[in-house]
Amino acid sequence: MKIILLTLTCAAIAVISLACTEMATPITTTSTPIASPAGAATPVDEFAAARVNYAKNCEGCHGETAVGGLVKVDGKQIKVPSLKSDHAIKHTDEQLTKMITNGEEAMPSFKDKLKPEEIADLVRFVRKNFQGK
Repeated sequence: MKIILLTLTCAAIAVISLACTEMATPITTTSTPIASPAGAATPVDEFAAARVNYAKNCEGCHGETAVGGLVKVDGKQIKVPSLKSDHAIKHTDEQLTKMITNGEEAMPSFKDKLKPEEIADLVRFVRKNFQGK
């Protein structure tokens, strides 16, 4: 009887020892972004879509740096205003939105090309990147 008890005790100790030494695979359930090697998360470009829309729809006339100038459009020479000028800076966001949406003088309308939120993003992009606001 003592041999059976001793065998069962040894078996129980062996099972417990094996269970405590096995490595479990960690399960990750969070979707936290992985930090860069420097320890800081990669910044998100809040104006990525607006930057693309500016390049596609505005840069041809206003230029890469938004200084405007003389531009040939549809065979006509037009003077495109600078988005950095005091005059442009004094416009309200609503006025800029209306100009982009409906067009003005030689500037075409973009209401059929851009969604209202894309136009709002363009206004914020112009304010931040070209007007320092």
